[in-house]
Amino acid sequence: MSFLLDLMLSFLPPRYRSAWRHSASGSLVRAAAVSGFLEMVAFGTLYIVGFVSAFTHLAVIGPLAFVEYLFYPKSWPLAFFFFDGTIRWLTSLSGQAVGSLALYPAAWIHGWLERRAERRRRGPKVPDIIERGDGTRYELRISSCRPKGNWDKWMTVMYEERLYEIAAAELGQPPRPYLYLLRTKPESKVIRGLHRYDPNEVFQEEWP
Repeated sequence: MSFLLDLMLSFLPPRYRSAWRHSASGSLVRAAAVSGFLEMVAFGTLYIVGFVSAFTHLAVIGPLAFVEYLFYPKSWPLAFFFFDGTIRWLTSLSGQAVGSLALYPAAWIHGWLERRAERRRRGPKVPDIIERGDGTRYELRISSCRPKGNWDKWMTVMYEERLYEIAAAELGQPPRPYLYLLRTKPESKVIRGLHRYDPNEVFQEEWP
């Protein structure tokens, strides 16, 4: 039963597998190999049958007939899914479970719509605001319109050539609801990760 589920999941782009599989496990790769091979054989056979039936009126089928058949609209889906199965089967040999190429445009459109909805929910991008404190709770308070996913207790932030550590993260009010309290990082502490901070970094493309 699990392998049948993997067979169905192997046709889907990775974003739609996450509810059942967090990664391309060995069983999913094997399922992709089986489904890709069967798809390749099935549509390859249908392509050949269609090709032969289209040229039964000829005494001899020359090599140019193969090219001519590609211009028959009914051959297009057969050729597409033959190559689709071939690609899926070949990539499975390298340990990858690639879904059907026919479903990737839907996945891309879905992702684009989600990103657009997320941008609308968060509001327009505005530069960060930096406020200086007295050092009791923080020395810098950064208010941002976007969350900073990699800012945790292990991250060191460099601003104006000084090193800071994340003391706390809080939620505030729009349009800058993400608040980060920074303190000067002690010289004795090890730097595990370094972020060179720019108040205008939210305008970079990787920020949704």
